Amino acid sequence: MKRREFAAGAALLTLLGACSSADKVYIAVAAPLSGDQAVQGEYMLKAVQLAVDEVNKKGGIKGKTVEIVTGDDQAKPLDATSVARKLASTDGVYGVIGHFNSGCSIPASSIYSQSNLVMITPGSTNPTLTEQGLKNIYRIVGRDDQQGSVDGDFALKKLKALRIAILHDKTPYGQGLAAFFRDTVEKGGAEVVFFEGITRGDKDFRAVLTKIKTIDPDLLFYGGVFVEAGLVVSQARELGIDARFMSGDGTKDQSFVELVGKTTGDIYVSGPAQINNKAFVDAYRTKFNNEAPGPFGPYAYDAARILLAAMEKAPKLTREAVAEEVRKIKVFPGLAGPIAFDDKGDVVKAPFDIYVIKGGVFVPYRA
Repeated sequence: MKRREFAAGAALLTLLGACSSADKVYIAVAAPLSGDQAVQGEYMLKAVQLAVDEVNKKGGIKGKTVEIVTGDDQAKPLDATSVARKLASTDGVYGVIGHFNSGCSIPASSIYSQSNLVMITPGSTNPTLTEQGLKNIYRIVGRDDQQGSVDGDFALKKLKALRIAILHDKTPYGQGLAAFFRDTVEKGGAEVVFFEGITRGDKDFRAVLTKIKTIDPDLLFYGGVFVEAGLVVSQARELGIDARFMSGDGTKDQSFVELVGKTTGDIYVSGPAQINNKAFVDAYRTKFNNEAPGPFGPYAYDAARILLAAMEKAPKLTREAVAEEVRKIKVFPGLAGPIAFDDKGDVVKAPFDIYVIKGGVFVPYRA
């Protein structure tokens, strides 16, 4: 399987011509393939590669070899729209797996919708994405209003949190998750004693953490991704803040564990429910030098399988026909069980778990 790649700000090179081949068809992966969240993009890409390789071994799609076109959005909304425009204008691309970040998926989605191009995201959880009423836009994971409720209930019922400080990274994902979490805990009787945003990309959060220390909360919640989350935890512990720490699925990455080092106690992170996917994990490890798939790898794999199945089933290979086949899906055999989409493009069933760190890895919380 071949991969053709272009950066958001770079020229498309020979991609436009390459995608008109009579014996090949293309799907796209749009994700952060460089920058501080590149690890998530690479996880996505490898999972999609696995799905594509499996299809090609069986003869491809309608006798045509499937190849992957990649677009690097660097987790930046402006780059995501540039990637989306290039993919939408590229003949021979029948669907997009991505983007990863909600802040990228939301602006890119309107471009894909206008071009009759299916977009299936394995990681974007902000509700706005599917509340826009756009056609051909789907997600495999649950929404932040669902996750925020799960997190809030856990904070109230399991952690018995009473005074909660909340930080977020001002992105659609981070701020949205933080707001849904806040709504849940306040309705449950807890007091939110601090709610403020930080700037993604900053490295020193000691000033805002010092303010939090004077308030002395019993729980610190962070809405954002693992890069800043690791720094927040490490610096909070340096300052003597002993509040328990909680965050969402953007933090559930092995890089977070490495960032916090030995300070892994009293950390709780939500994420998609653990999948019984031994066959997928074994195939992934075999192909990628015994590397474990990332937390959103299974969802990228399922997203690719759905797109490829729709392409094969379409009576003729056009974007409109492929989109129609995705819309017809009632039950698709996903790794976590049957996948079905509602009228908005959300999955009907999207369970979340809470994870803790034991032995240097995330494991499901068990009381």
